[in-house]
Amino acid sequence: MAPEVETNPGLVDLTTPEYAGKCGMCHPGGGPMEKDRQDNFLYEKSLSELQSEFDAGKILGDYAVLDKSTGKFVPFEWTLNVNGKKINNTEAPTCFYCHSKKALESGIETAATGTLMYRMTLTGKVFGGKKYFAAADTAGGLLGTIDSSTGEVNYDTSLFDSDGNFLGSNILGKSDNACGHCHGVFQSEDFDKDGKITPLDFVKAAKDPKFMHPDGMKEAFVWQFSEGSKNYDVHKKNGVGCVDCHSSVPHEYIGSGYFPSSNTLTPSHDFAKGNSGPAFGVMWSQLAGSLTCTKCHNAKTIHDGVFGPSSYTDVHLEKVACTTCHIVKKYFYRVKFIDWTLPMFAFDGTTNNKVVGLDKHGYLYGDPANGKSIDIALFPERDFKTGKVKWKYKPANAMGILMFEDNSSGEFKPVFARYLSKAFKLDWNLPTKYLKVELDPNTGMPKRIDRGDGVKILNIKPGKGKIAEDSDITGGTWALWRAVPNYIDVNLNGQYDEGVDVQITDDTGLSGSPDGDPEINTKVEVEAAINTLKKIISSATGKSDVEVKVVATADAFGMSHNIKYASEALDCADCHGGSRDGVLTGPIFTQKTPLYFDLSEIEGQPYFDKKVDRAPTELEYANLVQEELVKAGYPSPEGETTTTETGQTTSQEGTTSETSGGDDDSGGCSMAASGGSTGLLSFLIAISPLALLRRKRS
Repeated sequence: MAPEVETNPGLVDLTTPEYAGKCGMCHPGGGPMEKDRQDNFLYEKSLSELQSEFDAGKILGDYAVLDKSTGKFVPFEWTLNVNGKKINNTEAPTCFYCHSKKALESGIETAATGTLMYRMTLTGKVFGGKKYFAAADTAGGLLGTIDSSTGEVNYDTSLFDSDGNFLGSNILGKSDNACGHCHGVFQSEDFDKDGKITPLDFVKAAKDPKFMHPDGMKEAFVWQFSEGSKNYDVHKKNGVGCVDCHSSVPHEYIGSGYFPSSNTLTPSHDFAKGNSGPAFGVMWSQLAGSLTCTKCHNAKTIHDGVFGPSSYTDVHLEKVACTTCHIVKKYFYRVKFIDWTLPMFAFDGTTNNKVVGLDKHGYLYGDPANGKSIDIALFPERDFKTGKVKWKYKPANAMGILMFEDNSSGEFKPVFARYLSKAFKLDWNLPTKYLKVELDPNTGMPKRIDRGDGVKILNIKPGKGKIAEDSDITGGTWALWRAVPNYIDVNLNGQYDEGVDVQITDDTGLSGSPDGDPEINTKVEVEAAINTLKKIISSATGKSDVEVKVVATADAFGMSHNIKYASEALDCADCHGGSRDGVLTGPIFTQKTPLYFDLSEIEGQPYFDKKVDRAPTELEYANLVQEELVKAGYPSPEGETTTTETGQTTSQEGTTSETSGGDDDSGGCSMAASGGSTGLLSFLIAISPLALLRRKRS
């Protein structure tokens, strides 16, 4: 995020208004969308007040936006003129988006339409290009339509009584549908209903702003797949819903310093949270550990005799999380690797094929038929009552990350997206991987097609090769949706000059073989990219000593859903192999996986910061996660040791490959499906020290 106050525009990244318009599509309302970092309501500062500070050379991170036409930061006033009236244009926590019966109890198409309207309102596609934060909840709950010229809301009068009061009968209470509006309840393995489950099903859902949900990307969260699916969850199959587990935590239980300090106030949105992993920083709050399997199950009794003598049961329950043995595999796709060294271009979805932003360039991993094993990490697990922390082997999705970092701010941080977009460009006459979307001949905008059940989706297809040779795009019936840049603009003139600029080619892939997807991996490509980024950043910041490096790291996202029946749980050999002495020589801990593509040409170079190996074993991964978290402030395990003997290593690599993208305004990650199995460190997301876990609100 942008600093609260900065005088050097070259050091300002994502501002709060930009966060609200982009990140707000998956993090709806409240917090930074209502108040600034001094706890003032955002709408209280007038444009004249803001302008005076900007005129004095200050860029206020909570009140600035980047004017793309001038490349300068300008004041953003958190008010809006709607039909002649000045209104507060901040966004409170959403109520109707989650609890409108009209939006959520009329089928998938209606609910998804609510999601689309919510996101389009935030991003300025409903009210004349203006980000209409104040109306997003109303639009997402389908309580009315917005006049595109005046911003006036035309309410559905059937939802109100004669006095204009909203009818309580139109409010949805506890329901999986309410949770699913953000967490992806409305998912389907065969998303396009063509009778096949392929990576393109994931891509079409993830890259359609009407259906994109982040949980599916990180965890392969598939809570409500259809009857008969291998992606079942035993709880869901037996009638257990989201809030049956994630029930409200009584306020008195949280602590006397917490507001409100009564357990009688309802409704409460302090939902119980598990310990899925510190990569989800929000879980390490007052509520961390308030949800455990033992809320309903007596683990000791259930497993009596399963591990042998009673003492063996105690050891396993002390060191291994329930979910590790009981999730086993995921039978769908998840994002396995994000290549931030070469993000994809996002386009406007018209024949103009105009670039509107950048999107993550990711690689998918999965096997719907046979499933892919979970990754294993050593995560701290907090006892909610005592605050005591134990380290346990827990299931995770280890997501490899490659990115450029620069030190223009005084420490190495990820290079800003706008600098990447200047360095890397797209030439239609050079090979690349891309997505295209079919256009409606009547509107010239992306066309939605009925997939056969009344649900209308974008018709997205992947392409490889030269875009100039794609007759669908050149003929104007389809438009670019996403595309991977294919050259480094060394002379920064916006066009490919052979012999000067450096073409980005496809030499390898996550599985080690070329997949049609360009990547910056050779010494020539990497050094050209670094030198070009140095020029761009130095020019923007006015600093002459800028250094840029390539960083290889990973995020470990905890998994907690898709619990299988006991008959499908891991057995002794999965972890211990043939060992009888407790050594972890089974395939769960010895299998290896590539976290990123081959970078052997720059191995050992001073500009390559390799925080993780390309292909660690699961046990190496688990131990290194623990090491990094201890460095970040979590307590060292007391008297715990981890076996380092790994035995024979097996390799598990997938074969599928599809590129995807996501609307820059709709959020999401672009993906290129490929192989892989496990992961390593969780280091990208800031992690709060354990001392902050029990912090109360003041």
